[in-house]
Amino acid sequence: MRAWDIAKKVIPWLLLVVMALYILTGFGITQFRTVEAMTFGLLTKNLSFKMHNALTIPFAVLLVVHIVMPYVIRKSKKT
Repeated sequence: MRAWDIAKKVIPWLLLVVMALYILTGFGITQFRTVEAMTFGLLTKNLSFKMHNALTIPFAVLLVVHIVMPYVIRKSKKT
């Protein structure tokens, strides 16, 4: 399997995981009592805030790669 084929399968799944965590931690900041109860106290408001801030760059990078990758693959197949 070529690297592009692997990337085409891995990038969307990574983006999905990061998006889910980003949404969960954002919800954990605003509705921390609910999220703490759902996670049995593992995801506190403070931890949610730290994770949410740490996920911003990976989310942005994966999103850009996910959007740009089809164009790059198309260009590389033409040459």
